[in-house]
Amino acid sequence: MSFNLYFVRHGQTIFNHYERMQGWSNAPLTDKGISDGYAAGDRLENIRFDAAYSSDLQRAIQTAEFVLSRNKQSGDLKTPEQLQQFREQFFGFFEGLPSKKSSQLVAEKNGLENMETYNDLMTNLTQDEVMDAMHVADPTGDAEDAQMFWARVDKGMELLRRNTRDGQNILVVSHGTLIRNLVAKYGSHEQAAEKPENGSITIFEVSDEDMKLKVYNDTTTKW
Repeated sequence: MSFNLYFVRHGQTIFNHYERMQGWSNAPLTDKGISDGYAAGDRLENIRFDAAYSSDLQRAIQTAEFVLSRNKQSGDLKTPEQLQQFREQFFGFFEGLPSKKSSQLVAEKNGLENMETYNDLMTNLTQDEVMDAMHVADPTGDAEDAQMFWARVDKGMELLRRNTRDGQNILVVSHGTLIRNLVAKYGSHEQAAEKPENGSITIFEVSDEDMKLKVYNDTTTKW
């Protein structure tokens, strides 16, 4: 059994625009963010989706609705099923803080020299190491570490496998770091070092035991 899994990163939010950490926090879509969703929908308009999901955070739900509103092949499928398992990584104490400041605090707490931005962390450490470092640096201990994150996301993937048949196309609208983490795990660290754009499309071929990365961070192709 295998199926095609189309991940879309939600549209730009206010927190994205001002480069603030945004995990489980809800920030509204900007005008660009709304356009991101419709643009992704236009590029996916000819894909027949057999099911559609989003995280249960508002920015992902809205983006999924924009994508589905432009789809010409999926009939009455216009509303995503919301799954908490596909939420963004939880950043705990760092939620809402400027990304650069948060990254500097994480680097300082973990003794990581010359890492001043989130991109520095994501480039020089593995995705799991970044999550673990953030958990260590969080004075409240609430930020998800790698074990917490994968326990949640793997349950989401198990749900998809149980409810999907061979050859189907599935839409999931989710979040940047979650998508990067999946790309690092099933593609490569080098690919995941590239930040996925808002509204970008990432495609996996999912089997019973594995996932193969087919497309990452595509913002131009009309499928």
